[in-house]
Amino acid sequence: MGDLAYYSMLHHKILIMKNVVLMICIVFLASCSLSKTEREARNTIDGTWVLNKVTYESSGNFQAKLFNDASASCFELSKWFFRSNNSTGYYDIVNTNCSTGVRNFRWAANEVNESTGNFNFTMKFVDDKNRDIQEDVGYRMDLKYLDANTMTLTQTVNFEGKPFKINLNFARLAQ
Repeated sequence: MGDLAYYSMLHHKILIMKNVVLMICIVFLASCSLSKTEREARNTIDGTWVLNKVTYESSGNFQAKLFNDASASCFELSKWFFRSNNSTGYYDIVNTNCSTGVRNFRWAANEVNESTGNFNFTMKFVDDKNRDIQEDVGYRMDLKYLDANTMTLTQTVNFEGKPFKINLNFARLAQ
């Protein structure tokens, strides 16, 4: 076999290997991508919201501290911004009776069950360069309701040894 035939065969094998690697990469990336429903939810969440009201599953007077940050009453009327293209955002506590200011976070909305449409919503605090502030601490909630103008996140906490639900009720701010 001449040199030309050898190099031609070698070139052919290299092309086949490149195609195999390319196919593996495509399959890997496709498996890591968001579902259509997740993309739609993220796009709906994208933008600025106000947390109108914090409510509880049970009636009573409760003193809940949300996200290990401030009391639930401090969060009412806070402004929240969600950026879907890089999963970052912030909330700004404006109640002057509380520790005011902006808190940055990274978030995700992941579909739990395609048949029910239920989503988990997760949030981790980050600094202004999007680096984790609290390495092993994050918050998981249920995305209970979402449309173009309304969103409800529900956090389940342990209260007196039993699950207790705290609802964060948002309204979209006009753009």
